[in-house]
Amino acid sequence: MKKSAPLLPPERQQRILEILREELSVRGSRLGELLGVSEMTIRRDLDALERQGVVERTHGGAVFRQERVVGKFHYNSAVQENLREKQRIARRAAAMIEPNDIIFLGEGTTCAQMIRYVDSGMPFTIFTNNLGVISEIEDKTGDLILLGGAYNHTTRALAGPLTMEMISQVNVTKLFLGADGFSLNAGLTTPNLEIATVERSMIRHTRGKVIVMADHSKFGLVAEIVITPIKNIDVLITDRKIPDDFEQELRSMNVEVVIA
Repeated sequence: MKKSAPLLPPERQQRILEILREELSVRGSRLGELLGVSEMTIRRDLDALERQGVVERTHGGAVFRQERVVGKFHYNSAVQENLREKQRIARRAAAMIEPNDIIFLGEGTTCAQMIRYVDSGMPFTIFTNNLGVISEIEDKTGDLILLGGAYNHTTRALAGPLTMEMISQVNVTKLFLGADGFSLNAGLTTPNLEIATVERSMIRHTRGKVIVMADHSKFGLVAEIVITPIKNIDVLITDRKIPDDFEQELRSMNVEVVIA
């Protein structure tokens, strides 16, 4: 029986991408076994794919990086996306709020929903521009302070110079952020300039932990505007076990990974 002809480099690299799309992360040694080539050949292929911007190298392998043009965030349409996953993440994030915490909450549905899971008798204070929080805090004893600004009906949030001025006057103990895109190289990203500007300022005025909530669908996604590199994130809360290589890279940057 004839042996099949070895794949040409472009064919092999395409196959590597197909494997990474399925598994998100894979070690070079496994790719070598699957494709019947040496690890040195795989390293050259991964280097080529990294130069094209479609993978991110890890120690011993690679993570799929899916460039995409992310549409602008719409609060109402986001409410039902990956609902169960977001609820688990929101519940786990709420457990990180401690009595007398002063927190920033970023924009998005997960940030708003986490407040419904906070102990109704716990004293704490929220500073936020996210108007979705209003309906979630009605039966809580926590205090809600809205950051001023111009209202954007698609994001259900306030933004602008007044928002930035108010953020600069506050130092909080924790910051909770949602995610549009989460990538090892690009960091936390969003397609919305207003969101990025506000949340960068929140990070600068947080004296405690920066906590990011991202379901599994956000890994490897890259939007146009960087909010912050991963080195500025303290905790990642997600809904399922992430690939070992990805987790090792995060831990090497001192990011605590929490599975909801």
